[in-house]
Amino acid sequence: MSAIPSTFWSRRNASGLGAASWCSALLCALSSSAWSASVDDPDGSDSSALSGWTLGYAPYTYHYSNAKKERDFEPDDERHKYVWLLNAEKKLDDHQVAGFAYFSNSFGQPSQYAYYGWQFQPLSSTPQLFLKLTGGVIHGYKYPYHRKIPLNNRNGWGITAIPAIGWNYNQHWGGQLNVLGKSALMFQLNYTMR
Repeated sequence: MSAIPSTFWSRRNASGLGAASWCSALLCALSSSAWSASVDDPDGSDSSALSGWTLGYAPYTYHYSNAKKERDFEPDDERHKYVWLLNAEKKLDDHQVAGFAYFSNSFGQPSQYAYYGWQFQPLSSTPQLFLKLTGGVIHGYKYPYHRKIPLNNRNGWGITAIPAIGWNYNQHWGGQLNVLGKSALMFQLNYTMR
């Protein structure tokens, strides 16, 4: 098996287009298989083994301010990098969710977030609207950026909580806005399997 040059991966990861392309292809494949399943079974009564799983992709994150050097050990040329996220989440019951996210953080470091949380429809008159609060273990904000998020150690391990507000456009597609503390807003597209 031949090795792929490291410049291939660095160009892909620097632009984020590799992850975006894979996620787009996956979401298209899932939506077409869901459509064909609904054609085969018009009443939709036969749920799949993947029922209750949601796949998410966040292509854009808005930072409230520019990155700045806050401590002597941080690099002088501090800049935010392109941020993207891929996640899989399982709805455990009417309100509980658990999931895992893989993302590139604001400083270009590969990061992970394993979480448990709650999702609610606050207005019965608008069932498409939902609020979500997740909390869990985060890894990836390593030295010299380990102090950029609270409750994080030098090796990149920490705990965090992330609130979100979202809207389900139909039974499969939805969007959500993740509030990343006092740093940023993350825009996320979700596909739920039924």
